[in-house]
Amino acid sequence: MILLRRRMHALVSAYTKLGRFSGAVLVARGERVLFTKGYGLASHEHDVPNTPATAFRIGSQTKTFTAIAILQLQERGSLRVHDPIERHLPGYPRGDRITLHHLLTNTSGIPDYVTTEGFTRVMGTPHTRRQLIDEFRDRPPLFEPGERMSYSNSGWVLLGEVIERLSGLTYDQYLRRHLFTPLAMHHTGLDDGRQLVKDQARGYMSADGRIIPTPHLDNSNQDAAGALHSTVEDLHRCNRGRHRLLHPDSLAQLVKPHVEADGTAYGYGCAVSPGRFESSGGTIGFVSISTRYESDGLFVSMLSNIENAAFTDIERGLAAIARSEPYELPSRRVFVTVDPAVLDRHAGRYTMRYAGRTSTMDITREGDRLMAEVHGLAKTELRPMSESRYFARMKGEVELDFHPSGKATLNWAGRDVTAERELPKNTRI
Repeated sequence: MILLRRRMHALVSAYTKLGRFSGAVLVARGERVLFTKGYGLASHEHDVPNTPATAFRIGSQTKTFTAIAILQLQERGSLRVHDPIERHLPGYPRGDRITLHHLLTNTSGIPDYVTTEGFTRVMGTPHTRRQLIDEFRDRPPLFEPGERMSYSNSGWVLLGEVIERLSGLTYDQYLRRHLFTPLAMHHTGLDDGRQLVKDQARGYMSADGRIIPTPHLDNSNQDAAGALHSTVEDLHRCNRGRHRLLHPDSLAQLVKPHVEADGTAYGYGCAVSPGRFESSGGTIGFVSISTRYESDGLFVSMLSNIENAAFTDIERGLAAIARSEPYELPSRRVFVTVDPAVLDRHAGRYTMRYAGRTSTMDITREGDRLMAEVHGLAKTELRPMSESRYFARMKGEVELDFHPSGKATLNWAGRDVTAERELPKNTRI
């Protein structure tokens, strides 16, 4: 046990020393905590360290809790997941064809408001849920409901509205009463910006050995799609007590692989693979992941207040150590200088797709640097490791390879993504 803890600490410490992590981790098997520790600072301005009791914004891990709330309401007879949403949200466009199930599986065809141009310019301004919904409700649908999957935060905002209308409670009140209080998750909740959350970390970005505070994101703009904060200790309490929140058939419905897109199988607010259940999140200043391995009851939770931390690599390394599987300590990347003419060859607009959602990446040369900007994320530098391979920090770590064919392949936070370069207008082929 002592050797296992030493190996886990050595792994996370190595990432921390390289500027690739700051946050808290917890590894447990069943009730027994194998390892938990905080690394780096919750506040660089006030020299406050991270601990396992530090609260972090958990981004899209919020979706799992929203899904649990919907399934609880189903158990109480207030709704059925295959209800058309017009039954609960009268007047919503195409509400007779879109079901709650479509919202829970990102198969509604409703465009994602977070990826629209201009979101980053207004994300620091408070918005009501009604204002968020008005932003996307009349946009043209991407496809017919159920036709395919396209990851969309918009559907989860609508689910938050359904929870409030059927329960008579605010979204925060409902989760606190029916999820967090029963499991003694006293450090989990919705930060509405009007109250001080004790021991909450501030969000940062790591760049060339420097830690930079990230722009302000008002939490109202995340709502039931990503507004919660939590601790690794509270998330462990949820993992241990999830059977107290839902009946077995509802739990099975939560983690059933309802749909698959781009190599990712999706349940209700979570990614699912054989024997493994994953809830992860990325938001301005923070990334997080919590995984459960069914075969041996292993649970790993990692919350970081560095937006571009190597969160998936750390989770996989900790799981490998716990299961006596091979793992590697991280090494420092070596960067090279590349002729600006080579950088020019890579410039252009690229289209990529992950979890069914299409997004664009604009690559430009600025002096002797190659820059990348993905809608919804800050522009960042692509640092060359060779003429064709580059590294960037964008909501996790990215290694990108440019190919002579004009496409690029990315390993983005442990996931493989292909980006196709768009042809300039009037180009003949």
